[in-house]
Amino acid sequence: MKARRSALAAIGCAFLLLGSLSGCVVRPVASRPAPPPARVEVIPAAPRGRYVWSPGYHRYRRGGYVWVPGRYVRVR
Repeated sequence: MKARRSALAAIGCAFLLLGSLSGCVVRPVASRPAPPPARVEVIPAAPRGRYVWSPGYHRYRRGGYVWVPGRYVRVR
């Protein structure tokens, strides 16, 4: 494991060295804004046993955030 990690580190250093010698320019990636705060959801009673609540979240879609509501998920 240590030999593999050392080999990967050496390869990574070689790529960094070659990139700096070739004049490679790395442009920063445009970051998207942070999602809004999570909504407060009223959790309904579970439909049956072996179900757990999966809370809602904001999903980035088409240039903005949309709310995906929470739901019950069956535990296997």
